[in-house]
This record gives sequence, C-alpha cells and structure tokens, in this order.
Amino acid sequence: MADDPAPAPWAERLLTFIQQYPGVHLREIRRRLGIPIGTLDYHLYRMGRAGVITIQFQGGYKCCFPAVVPEIGGPIPEVDRKVLALLRLSAPRAILLHLYLEGPTAPAALGGILGTTGPNLSYYLHKLEEAKVVVREGIGPQRTVRLIEPKQVHRLLLQFPPLPETPVDRFLRFWSELHP
Repeated sequence: MADDPAPAPWAERLLTFIQQYPGVHLREIRRRLGIPIGTLDYHLYRMGRAGVITIQFQGGYKCCFPAVVPEIGGPIPEVDRKVLALLRLSAPRAILLHLYLEGPTAPAALGGILGTTGPNLSYYLHKLEEAKVVVREGIGPQRTVRLIEPKQVHRLLLQFPPLPETPVDRFLRFWSELHP
C-alpha cells in the first residue's frame, strides 16, 4: 500500500488548467471546470503544500500559478503575475488589448469602446496603474491612457493566451448588444 495514493482526476484536471492559464482566478476555475468549491479548495491546498502551484491574492481575487513553467525554466516573475491576473479579467483584458492595438486613448473613449461606466472604468484603470501596466497622462480633454510596457503585454498574451470564450460568454455579449 502506497503512502501517497494516485492523484484524483480533479487534481489532474485542475493542475493542467492552471498550467495552461496561469493567473486564473478561483471562481473562474470553478466555473470552467465545474469542480465543487470544497473539492477545489482541498486540491488547491494540497497542491500548494506540495509546491506544485502558488496561490496569491491579487485585487481581491485568489489567483493560481504553476510553481514552475517549463518554457521559462522557473516560476513566473512577480511583475508578470500581476499582469496575468489582470488579463484573466474581461474588462482589464479589453483595456489592455485596446491600448496595445490602438495606442494611447482618452479615458472617455475607452469607456465608450468597452461599454462600461465611468466609475467601473476608473476602478480598472486604477488597478492597472497599481500594477504599473498603464499610466494616465495629461489633464482635461488631452488626458490619455497608455501602456507602460507594450512588449510585456504582447509577450504575455502570446505565451499565456486568454481563456477561450464559452457559449455562455457569447450569449451574454450577444444579449447585452441587443439591450444596450
């Protein structure tokens, strides 16, 4: 009889998911994999204690990262972890993608493009500024938001692609476009 039983199917699926999408948030893991929350917490705890993953709180979210990424030969640097955690949220990801593709943009234009409210946009811009990913420059109508390190965003998006859109995501986007 072995001291350590074979890993549970949930643990294997969970580890594979975290390796594929580092920075993924606990709620998103639960939603995507359908793992009961108690089972999820149990396996995250065990994998964390075993040193297979690291868990850290970023902006009120519990984010999971593989302890080692073979492609980079070690752990994901802290500065990249902050950006990855933000890229796992739809609004910050949309802001970063827009700024990467279009360049510096006025905050009012960003709000219109993203279809979000001023306070919501301000909240996410503040989070992106705290992570030192964007900077707001100028005052009044000349104010713009720009990426501090566009190459970092580009590299992370190529190395760790966003989660694929689910049918529910597509339906919600479609529904919101019908009812502005």
